[in-house]
Amino acid sequence: MKSKLLITIFLISCIFNLASNTKAYIFWLKSSDNTIENIQEIENKYQIRLPVVWFIFDPRWNHILDTINNLWSWLGYDRVYHITVSPNNFSAQEVIEWIFDKEYQSVFKAIKNNDIKVIFRTMHEMNWWRYPRASNPELFKQAWIHVWKLSRKEWLNQFNILFDFSINHRDMPTNQTPSQSAKLIQCSPSQKEKLNCYTFEDYYPWDNYVDIVWVSFYNRWKATSNRLRIAPEEIINDTSRNTLSRMEKLWKPLFIDEVATTSVYYTSAYDAQKSKEIYNTQTERKNQRLKQLKDFMLKHHQIYWALYFNTDYTDWLHFPQLWEADRSIINLYRDKFYQWFWDIYNISNNNFYKSNTPRLFNTYVFTKDSKTILVPYTYKDSFKKILEFTEKSQDLKFKLLKINPDLFKDKKLKTIISKIQEFYN
Repeated sequence: MKSKLLITIFLISCIFNLASNTKAYIFWLKSSDNTIENIQEIENKYQIRLPVVWFIFDPRWNHILDTINNLWSWLGYDRVYHITVSPNNFSAQEVIEWIFDKEYQSVFKAIKNNDIKVIFRTMHEMNWWRYPRASNPELFKQAWIHVWKLSRKEWLNQFNILFDFSINHRDMPTNQTPSQSAKLIQCSPSQKEKLNCYTFEDYYPWDNYVDIVWVSFYNRWKATSNRLRIAPEEIINDTSRNTLSRMEKLWKPLFIDEVATTSVYYTSAYDAQKSKEIYNTQTERKNQRLKQLKDFMLKHHQIYWALYFNTDYTDWLHFPQLWEADRSIINLYRDKFYQWFWDIYNISNNNFYKSNTPRLFNTYVFTKDSKTILVPYTYKDSFKKILEFTEKSQDLKFKLLKINPDLFKDKKLKTIISKIQEFYN
């Protein structure tokens, strides 16, 4: 009991330490077309550095392993890769029955072999009605734990992978078989008992299996409805849901998983030609939205990162009614750039080593003679002592460089030797 209490105190202190950074938030982008090249082109053209980048393989399997295997060499070791992998259209029950194990295992092996830092999102927005994994919390929790255990079988831990419990800001389950056409229930904590419905808390698979908690929200387009365009503050702190305060009760680091908006909005009846005209000529509303997001992040220091869903669906979904699906803020394909990107980016902390990111991954940042490497925090003292000792003995340094770390059964020593070799090479 005492050890559990100490662990709880440690986790709480870590959360408050993370939030104490004066530049508390990190702002980052999804790859527009799910390629490494897109990130490289954006960074080169605008001379920026994204400490975290996001790829969705949901369910695009044709190039997922090639992408993961090229991340380190193309984009570098000193950033985090947010990778979404969900089990296609399989249900939670099917995941439990191993139907997607091979795909999960191949991803985990690639992460381990490349020694990259990954935020792993799977079976996201389970509190919605449309996904096969949704609307059955008990089966969802079993499926989640099954996937988490698969990662541990590949010897992954918090040094390489953080499991992302990703919710939608609105709880909208169904009592029918989950699908896009199923009848949804507008659920909330105050209505749960009356409506016999579930909220995101019901899906939470216990602390041991979740590292961080994320939330998604958008301003949608006009073609499907006349939804009000409201600010992030109004969405996350809506008094009927109180999403943010409920997330805080899970005592995990909090992040915005998906956020985006359209620039197309008007109060008159929907008109495809008018939507197209606004899409091509107006930027004010999306810039305003970026300012609101920046203000929201600066106000709520308990939210560390914001991920912008930098994709414009009009690039490949060629239907007139989808001009409102212009979610991107940097669109290389159409040469569109929204200037308020600079405001939200410049005030964020985009330095990987000086941000809170390494601490999230239980990682110590070691810097000497303009060289920086990352070491598992639990190995920090041993690593420093051995490195200091080898600095005094060129012969020992030479021998260490010739050793194959895989010969060691002791995981700690194996890691330290490989990190020393990384430092000297």
